[in-house]
Amino acid sequence: MYLGVAGTALLLLGGCASQQRSSAKVDKEWVARVPSEQLGDVRQAQLAEDQAREQIPRARVAAQDAEQALEVARRNEAAAKSRHEADELAKKSAQEKGDLAAIEQARGAACESQHALTLAQAETAWRRDAVDTLKSLEVVRERELDVASAQLRQTQYEAVNANEDVRAQDLSAGDFSSAVADARRKAADQQRQADARLQREEQAKAHWEQLRDQGYGGSGSQQDK
Repeated sequence: MYLGVAGTALLLLGGCASQQRSSAKVDKEWVARVPSEQLGDVRQAQLAEDQAREQIPRARVAAQDAEQALEVARRNEAAAKSRHEADELAKKSAQEKGDLAAIEQARGAACESQHALTLAQAETAWRRDAVDTLKSLEVVRERELDVASAQLRQTQYEAVNANEDVRAQDLSAGDFSSAVADARRKAADQQRQADARLQREEQAKAHWEQLRDQGYGGSGSQQDK
């Protein structure tokens, strides 16, 4: 639903988490001394990093949209609760008066508003889980950027080293490899967390849809997208 193919591909590429702040880094001036025809892999890695960076604001906007949908659902739930409380008071008043027709009408209204409240509560639960999912996915996108950034650093090192730049001798290929492995692990861990939240969200949505289809209060606060 929210998982991107580009994001999964980045995990396969590998890289380093930006939070690691590894000392394994190649100076841009060193890369500039490498002949252009030898920088094909570096350019591809740079493109992958740029694409990964673009996904973060997109994920952030999606999470913000989900938060707005949650606020709408909460307001609708509050309104449904108020309606149900009013119907319960009307039913109690009719019972005190002993008006059978009014009692029957009030009971029907209270039952209907209870169903509407149940549906509204289910939608709020779903929208809340959707926010959790999208916030988790935003972190996934950040970890994917970490992956792409480290992959770029490693590719830069390989290009400089292949160009026999003596300054590259002070760097260790193992440092880059370790950074790659660490970043991939962190990205995979975050992806698993997002998958678990998505599963929970889908279950909550299915519950809301079931209630909606059973006629609990009519349609929800928003049309399903």
